[in-house]
Amino acid sequence: MAACGQLNQKGRAEAPPNLETQVARYDVMLGQVGDLTAARPGVGAGDPAQSREIARALRETVWSYNLERSRICAKGLFTEAACGTAYEPVWISEPATTEPTMTELQARSDDLGAQVTRFWTVVCDDARTRETDETARSLVCAME
Repeated sequence: MAACGQLNQKGRAEAPPNLETQVARYDVMLGQVGDLTAARPGVGAGDPAQSREIARALRETVWSYNLERSRICAKGLFTEAACGTAYEPVWISEPATTEPTMTELQARSDDLGAQVTRFWTVVCDDARTRETDETARSLVCAME
């Protein structure tokens, strides 16, 4: 019936029976890829001061930011901050070989930082309001 596009009582199409398992399997596979390549001999990390490496780190931070927002939105938390459209700067899909200037990288970092800081502030402010111990409250989201 789901293959015919029939809707359930709530008006939504029903998912195929194993779809959730299938999607979870992809996440496990990607985790294994990360584990198997993390300490592979003969593979060195790039120079973190190189523009290519900074650009890669910025792209990865955008992906992490979007992933965290998606997970929090799925839990129904901080919906105004977490459930909007994904942050997709124009440079997110550029090839890994692109070498932006340091001025471009600084502008990207500033924009990404503003996005992350807004989101972080909402979550941290909420956590502080729930902490009853004053010392512990001062340590919530401490950066130094």
